[in-house]
Amino acid sequence: MMRIINQLITWVLLFTSLSLQAENQERILHPKGLLWKIEKSGAPPSHLYGTMHVADPRVVHLAEPVEKAFKSSERFAMEMLLNFHATGVVASGTFFNDGRTLKSIMRSDDYQRMSRLLHETMYLTENTYNHMRPWAILMLLMMPDQSHLADQTALDMVLYRSAARRKMPLLGLETPEEQLAIFESLTVEDQLWMLNKSVETYGRISSQMPDMLDAYLDRDLARLVKLQNDSMYDDSEVDDRFMYQLLDKRNLRMVERMQNYLQQGKAFIAIGALHLPGEKGVLHLLEQQGYSVTPVY
Repeated sequence: MMRIINQLITWVLLFTSLSLQAENQERILHPKGLLWKIEKSGAPPSHLYGTMHVADPRVVHLAEPVEKAFKSSERFAMEMLLNFHATGVVASGTFFNDGRTLKSIMRSDDYQRMSRLLHETMYLTENTYNHMRPWAILMLLMMPDQSHLADQTALDMVLYRSAARRKMPLLGLETPEEQLAIFESLTVEDQLWMLNKSVETYGRISSQMPDMLDAYLDRDLARLVKLQNDSMYDDSEVDDRFMYQLLDKRNLRMVERMQNYLQQGKAFIAIGALHLPGEKGVLHLLEQQGYSVTPVY
């Protein structure tokens, strides 16, 4: 069970970094680049790095420009510190605490369809998932299969541990409570709708992960945005109502909270790659505050 909780922590980050983007690919701002130099007069430059929250060795292995920027930095920030506090918060928020179960709130045929999928793809027993909230099951279904990897430590955790070993000051741009609040902003009915859609389209969505990985390795943010847009549903307003919590509000909050580090300079800030591009992306928000942003890698 703790293995699942630990996976949920890092996958919450991925889900919230695969946020909705309304712009089309042709006019997206900052369409390519994972590592960006952030500069403003009066402070040494900092770097902003777009991550993908997976353990694939091609992702975890830092390219030379990224490694150089990381090693020359004096402070480190990420979306949420992956510590014991985060584990406890996510664990407590994952399960119903009022006697409800998935079986009691789902239609019988939907529950059976979900159960079969969890048994077939993850070999989970009913005791493992029946008391989970719908959003947590949704996260499980979105996790890429990494069972073939000898080391299943995601990139964000690798950076976090490396920064901690160097005794760098560590900053979480969001708290685990704030991350959970994104999902809790959805009604149970909306969570169930998204869960049922995820079960229904599981094969299509899971097959997109290699394409998203390829786009990330190509440092192609515009293509990542297009792939994410292609995976969204157009038969409900749930996605639209979720968008503000998932993208706009979080980008504004993260930009606000990285200000102190940017003013000191020499910071290495790692956030999900899809927070970077677009008119409401972090890079453009920083430009609006007088920073210059330059792609390095």
